[in-house]
Amino acid sequence: MSDNPVSEDLDQFFGAYFHQDWVFEADDWPGIVDSFVDGDRRPSAELLRQLAREIDCLRETRTEASLEHLLDKLGVYYDPRPLTFTAWLGQIADRLRSHADGIATE
Repeated sequence: MSDNPVSEDLDQFFGAYFHQDWVFEADDWPGIVDSFVDGDRRPSAELLRQLAREIDCLRETRTEASLEHLLDKLGVYYDPRPLTFTAWLGQIADRLRSHADGIATE
């Protein structure tokens, strides 16, 4: 059993897309999320909703400091300030849901 507090899918999302060289992949965090959705291994609408739900759960159950620590542990190099990590993660979850809705109507 893993001691990782997030699913493998969420771990992969953050670690593979918000890594230290994210600035070479996109201009901003919405571009990074879009890259994930539009990549070669296009995720399903259900996976996007699952990730959004997991992010929502983290936002509801962790303090700001705990979120910052967790994201650091996951290899996230994006600094959302002046937004809080809680607010930023909420925006990511909303964008994932929006993409899921778009996939569902295709």
